[in-house]
Amino acid sequence: MRALLSRTIRIMIVGVATGLLVTACAVEAPPTPTPSAPITTSEPTPSEPLPIVDSGALEGAMGTAETDEEGVMRYTVVEGDVGGIVCDRFGRAWWQLDNERNSGGFDCHSMINIGDVVTLTNDKKP
Repeated sequence: MRALLSRTIRIMIVGVATGLLVTACAVEAPPTPTPSAPITTSEPTPSEPLPIVDSGALEGAMGTAETDEEGVMRYTVVEGDVGGIVCDRFGRAWWQLDNERNSGGFDCHSMINIGDVVTLTNDKKP
C-alpha cells in the first residue's frame, strides 16, 4: 500500500511539473500596438547667454569684481575664497571661470590662489 501511495504522489508531482512547463513555454502573440499621435519636436532656439551678475561679497567669495570697458568681468581672489562659492556669487559653473594660468578654462580640479584674477565667462559646458 505504501508503495502504491508513493507512486501516486510521484505521478502527481510529474503531472503538475509537466503542466507548469507546458504553460510556461506557451507562445503568446505579441500585443497589438495602439496608434498614437505623432510626436512633434521643436528645433532648439539659440538662447542668449545669461548676463553675469555679481550678487555681492559673501563668506568664501570676498574678493573684488570689476568690469572692463569691453564688458569683461574679472574677479580678484582674496584669502579665504573658495572656487565653488565664487561661482555661486556670479551664477557661474566652474567651466565658466578662466585665468591666465588655466587658459582654456577651469576643470573640477582647478585651484584658485590669493591674487589670481579670474575672468567670468558665458562658456557652454564642455
